[in-house]
Amino acid sequence: MSAPLEFGGVPLAGVIDALREVEPRADACWIYDLDAFAARVRRFQRAFAPLSATVALALKANSLPALLESARDLGLGAEAGSIGELELSRRLGFDPARTILNGNGRSAEEAEWAARHGLHSVNADHVGELDLLEREASRSSARVRVALRVNPSIEAGGHPYVATGGDDAKFGIAPGEALEAWTARERWPHLRLDGMHLHIGSQLQDAGPLQRGVEAALRLTDESARRGAALGFVNLGGGFGVDYSGSGAEFPLEGYAEWLTGRARGRSLEWLLEPGRWLTAPIGALLAEVRAVKRRDGQRFVVLAAGMNDLLRPALYGARHRIVPIAPRAGADTPAVVVGPVCESADVFASGIELPPLEAGDRVAILDAGAYGAAMSSNYNGRGRLAELTAAGGELTRVRAGEGPDALLARRTADRLEPGKRGARTTE
Repeated sequence: MSAPLEFGGVPLAGVIDALREVEPRADACWIYDLDAFAARVRRFQRAFAPLSATVALALKANSLPALLESARDLGLGAEAGSIGELELSRRLGFDPARTILNGNGRSAEEAEWAARHGLHSVNADHVGELDLLEREASRSSARVRVALRVNPSIEAGGHPYVATGGDDAKFGIAPGEALEAWTARERWPHLRLDGMHLHIGSQLQDAGPLQRGVEAALRLTDESARRGAALGFVNLGGGFGVDYSGSGAEFPLEGYAEWLTGRARGRSLEWLLEPGRWLTAPIGALLAEVRAVKRRDGQRFVVLAAGMNDLLRPALYGARHRIVPIAPRAGADTPAVVVGPVCESADVFASGIELPPLEAGDRVAILDAGAYGAAMSSNYNGRGRLAELTAAGGELTRVRAGEGPDALLARRTADRLEPGKRGARTTE
C-alpha cells in the first residue's frame, strides 16, 4: 500500500470534505503546497546565486495572491504580461525594481503605467513599440529601461503552442533589426535601451536550446558593443521544464546554472531569469470527485467533477498529467479514459491510462497542475471557477472562494452607449 498523498503536511483524503464546511456543494478544487514551493524557490536561487541574477516569477503561470505573497517574501521579483498583472504585483508589494513587463501587444495603458510607476525593464517586442514607450515616458517626464526581445531562430522542439524562439513564432525581432535599434537609441531619449530579452520556448527538458540562445545573445552583445552601443543586461526568460511523467527525469537546473555562470564570467552584464512552470507546476494539484464510471464496448470512462474549463492543458496542448486515486481501492489496474462533464469531445484528461477500480464518490488528484491550471480556467459551459486552497505546515487554508451560479451574472450591466461620443475611437 502506497503512503497517503499529502500536500504541506495535509492529507489529501480529507481536503474536499474540509472545503465542504464552507462550500457545501464543492466536488473539486485546487490545492498548492507552499512548503514545496518555498523549497523549489530556494533551490532555484541557490543554483543561480553565483550569477547574481534577478529572478522574477512569471505571473502568467500562477497568479494566486497567496502564492505570490509567498514568492515576494522569498525574494522573487515579478514578471507581468498585462496591466492586470502589473497592478497585482504592485498591490501585493513586489519591488518595482524587480518587476518586468512582457508581452507582444503593448497597450498605451501598459506603457503609461510603466512610465508612472517605474519598473526594472520593459521587454519590447518590436521597434515600433519603442515609439509608444517613448511617448508615454516623455509625458511622465520619466526614463524607462527597455530590452528588445530578439527572436534568434532557434527551434526548441515540443508543442508548437509553447515554442517561442523559432522562425514561425509571433514573438520578437530579428537580430539585425535589434542591432540597428541599439545603435540608434538616441532616437528615444526617454528610454534606456540597453537590454536584450530572449525566450526560446517552454517546457524544455534539455539545456541545449537554452545554451544556444545564450551563445546567440553573447554574440549579439559583442557586436552591439563593437558598434558603440554596449548593453547592460540580458534577460534569458524561462522555459525550464518539469517532469510530468513522474519518471524522475527533470531539467538539469544546476548543471545549466553552472554552465551559464561560466559563460557569463568576465562580462559586465546583469542577468535576469523568468521561471514560472518550474517553480509552480509540481506544487499544485487539481482534486476532483468521480461523478460516474461508464462502460461502453469494453471501454471504461471515468467522469470527474472537474472539466476542461478548469484544466485546459490536455485539450489545448495534448498535455499529460498523472492522475492518481486519493484513496485507492483494492483490485487490478485496468485501462481507463478520464473525462470531465463539459459538453465537448475534447474534455478528456487522459486516454488509456491504467487505474485501479473507481466508483462514484471516489476522489482523484491530477498532479503537477500548479502552472497554467487555475490561471487558464474559465466559466465555459456555465461552470464556476473552483476554490483554491493552500497547505503549509499541516494547515489547510481556502485562499480563493469557488464561484457559484451567481458569479455568472456578476458582470451584467445595462449601460447605454453612444458611438462617436467621448471615449470612442475615431479616425481623421
